Amino acid sequence: MSLRAKIGDVLIVKALRGETVTDRALATQAIGRTVRQVMMTDADRDFAEKLFDHLSRDTCEEVRRALSVTLKSSPNLPRPIAQRLINDVDSIAMPILASSPVVTDDDLIAVLRSRASLRIRAIATRGNISERLSGAVISFGDGPAVAALAANDGALISEADAGRLVRLAKNDDLIREAALTRQDMPQALAADLIDRHVDGVGDRLAERTPHAPLLTADTRSRAHAGWTAQDWNAGALRAYVAALHEKGRLSEDVIARAAGQGDWRFVQLALATLSGISSAKAGLMAFDAKPFGLRALAKRAGLSEAARDLLVVSASAFRDLEKSHSPITRRGFQRRMAERIASHPEARQYEALWLDWLDDALTPKVA
Repeated sequence: MSLRAKIGDVLIVKALRGETVTDRALATQAIGRTVRQVMMTDADRDFAEKLFDHLSRDTCEEVRRALSVTLKSSPNLPRPIAQRLINDVDSIAMPILASSPVVTDDDLIAVLRSRASLRIRAIATRGNISERLSGAVISFGDGPAVAALAANDGALISEADAGRLVRLAKNDDLIREAALTRQDMPQALAADLIDRHVDGVGDRLAERTPHAPLLTADTRSRAHAGWTAQDWNAGALRAYVAALHEKGRLSEDVIARAAGQGDWRFVQLALATLSGISSAKAGLMAFDAKPFGLRALAKRAGLSEAARDLLVVSASAFRDLEKSHSPITRRGFQRRMAERIASHPEARQYEALWLDWLDDALTPKVA
């Protein structure tokens, strides 16, 4: 059966010559639903292009919008019609820009060059975006568009463009937070992204308080320790630890905070890196039932006595909670870790310092 027969002449006439806008729009919508998933012959495609050419020139937006919405994700929308629709008004162009598989990168980049913010944001949310197109979005988009791209894991972003994201994020919290959610953000750039943000906060603090350097250092260690809570694979985590070490940011504060939150994969790699030994050997020393190996490892890594004591208490609490096998959220796990550590007899010796290291885990999150 031909496409024309599947649609029916009555519906075609109604879409083209219906007495009211609503009649034509509803008929166009019904045609779009029929066409969008059918298998078409060459003759069917020729017929569809001629029909859609007429419908896409209807003087009423409702008809053109019905065509755009119903065929936005269909491979059966002829490319010349899609090109016309993406140059129509926003409500008609944006569904095609966000979803259509028939438009090319060249088609989309031509739209990006217009710097029309809503259209660029629509393109930034596409399910699959090439590196070339991502680079163009970063070049022509505003903050919300670049943030949408950064948060879109379907967008391929080259390392060079990831570096551009980091630079843009220095002064844009929306872009920074979106970029930090990416699964493929190079870890060295993620470390740089955090540092740039914290340094920006520090610059603003310096104008108001003489304690800015101390506050900035504390903010940085909190940010890096919180960032290590992501569920990365081993390669990504090693890259992040290496980036921190290269920048001189693999501090005892970061390690102590991570230990207190139960992030022992990070702690193990950090201690191995600072001690100059393999991660496997560091793991054997860190997770020995007796604390001597962990103390020796932490001392070799250059940690203070207070940090070494916290690591030993944290390791004990971590093992106990892991053995319980009770279902619990990550946030709940961190809070139980913090409560056990804070109530440990040795906590009294370093109470102020330990509570500061555990503050993130002990502070309730506001919904």
